[in-house]
Amino acid sequence: MRTKAGAERSRKNASPFLYRRTSFIAYGGDPRFSTCLFVPAEIQQICVYVHGTYRDAAFYRDQLTDFAIRNQVLLVCPLFPAGLIEPWDVDNYKLLRFHEIRYDLILLGMLEEISQRYAVSADRFMLGGFSGGAQFAHRFTYFHAERLSALSLAAPGRVTLLDDRLDWWSGLRDAERLFGRAIDIPALRALPIQLLVGANDDADITIAEDDPGWTPGANLAGATRRERLDSLYRQYQRIGCEAKLEVIANCGHEWTPLREATIRFFEASLLAAG
Repeated sequence: MRTKAGAERSRKNASPFLYRRTSFIAYGGDPRFSTCLFVPAEIQQICVYVHGTYRDAAFYRDQLTDFAIRNQVLLVCPLFPAGLIEPWDVDNYKLLRFHEIRYDLILLGMLEEISQRYAVSADRFMLGGFSGGAQFAHRFTYFHAERLSALSLAAPGRVTLLDDRLDWWSGLRDAERLFGRAIDIPALRALPIQLLVGANDDADITIAEDDPGWTPGANLAGATRRERLDSLYRQYQRIGCEAKLEVIANCGHEWTPLREATIRFFEASLLAAG
């Protein structure tokens, strides 16, 4: 394992493109995937923010850079490319499993590499995502809640309910068999969770039975993103989670109006953690 002193020596000799606002850096465990970062001079914690279907990872990194500077946060924005294995696929990462790929383990591997490179702990980190990224983030949390210090979910389109009567992905009945881990409900309850959605994010996104993404129970959470996030919020409340739902006025399915609420939540979580 690389020592902190070794990491500091490497840092002195490293390209400046690997600090502050970085280029995309390939993940050594599987170079099909990469991350772009913002690396401050001093690092107190890691925050991961996951892109939506457009895969504009650098956009989220740039939008959150001021937050990262103020709070000495190493910002990690992974890139999960479309068209892997199936050329027309755009949804691969959202459900955590796709063919042989386990996207939750890919992210954990990325963070292990980053922790070694920059001599920072990745034992616990903040996690957020917009749209498809929020789909990934809440499903990741079901299996790795103990690794998180805060979770921000912005307008996911398809949600996984805490329902063991439904199979994955609409529910959790076969989740332990698929992922080799049971959901840690006490860890989920202890996690600060923010659920964000625009007041006008009310398009009907009902999934038809002939849609490749359909599964029994796919539409039980509702027909719109607002309805689906509200269903998830009620379930989190039911099991005693620290969840807060915020509906942002004059906002449709767009992230920029959600930015300030996201930053406030992350900064409050850092402050509460001391």
